[in-house]
Amino acid sequence: MKKISILFVFIFLANYSFAQNKIYNTTAGEMIFGFSNAAYNQPGIPPSPDLPNGNVPGSISDAMRWTIWFHIGSYWHYDFNNTFGMYTGFSNRNIGFITREAATKETTDLVKWKRRSYTFGIPLAFKIGSMEDNFYFFAGGQYEMFYHYKEKEFLPSGKRKYTEWFSDRVNLFIPSVFAGITFKKGLSIKFTYTLNDMMNKDYSYSDVNGATIFPYKHMDSKLLYISIFSMMRWDKDTYQKTVKKEERKQVAFL
Repeated sequence: MKKISILFVFIFLANYSFAQNKIYNTTAGEMIFGFSNAAYNQPGIPPSPDLPNGNVPGSISDAMRWTIWFHIGSYWHYDFNNTFGMYTGFSNRNIGFITREAATKETTDLVKWKRRSYTFGIPLAFKIGSMEDNFYFFAGGQYEMFYHYKEKEFLPSGKRKYTEWFSDRVNLFIPSVFAGITFKKGLSIKFTYTLNDMMNKDYSYSDVNGATIFPYKHMDSKLLYISIFSMMRWDKDTYQKTVKKEERKQVAFL
C-alpha cells in the first residue's frame, strides 16, 4: 500500500511538472459560416414517391447559415519545439444548414427549412509553424456528438418548430476533418468538413395511413463550415510577459 501511495505521488508530481513546463490552455469562441451539400439524390422520373412531401431529386441547399451562439472551446496545447506542436480539448457548437424544399402543408411552393444541432466535440490537431510567434498552420480531426436537434419550417402561416434532445433524426456521432491557420495576433481561420451526413438516413416514422416513411433516406447532408476565432491563452508565462510589459510602460512614463 505504501509503495502504491508513493507511486501515485510520483505520477502526480511528474504530471504537474510536465504540465507546468510543456502544456498550456487556451479558450475560444467561434463565428461560424455554415454550408452543406444538401440534396435529394434518388434517381428516376420525378416526383418520386420515396421523397418526402413530393420533393424532386436535386440540390436543395439554400443560404449560408451564420451563427455566434453558443460556441465555446477549451484546448490544451503541447509544443514539441518551436516549429511543431499539437492540441486537444473539447468544444460546444451550434451547426446546421438551410434548405429550400417542399412544405409539409399549406402550400405547394418551396419553403425555407433550417436544421441545426448543438454538438459536443473532441478534436486532435497538429501544428506546424512558429510556436513562439503564435503563427502556424494546423490540421486534424474530431468527433462531435449531436445532442440537441432543432428544425424550423417557414410556412405561409408562420414557423413550424420542432426540438428534441438526442434525436433519432440526426446521427449521434459524426467525425470531421479540419485545417486552418493562426496568425501572430491570435486570429484563426478554420475550414471543417463532416465525413458523415448530419441527418440519419435510417430514421423512419409512420404516416396517417400507417405507411413507413424514411424522410432522409435519399438526402445528402454533409456540412462544411468556416470558423473565425481567437484563442485566448491563460498560462504563467503569458501573465509574466504581460506584467513585465506593463512595468516597462510605467518606467518609460516615469
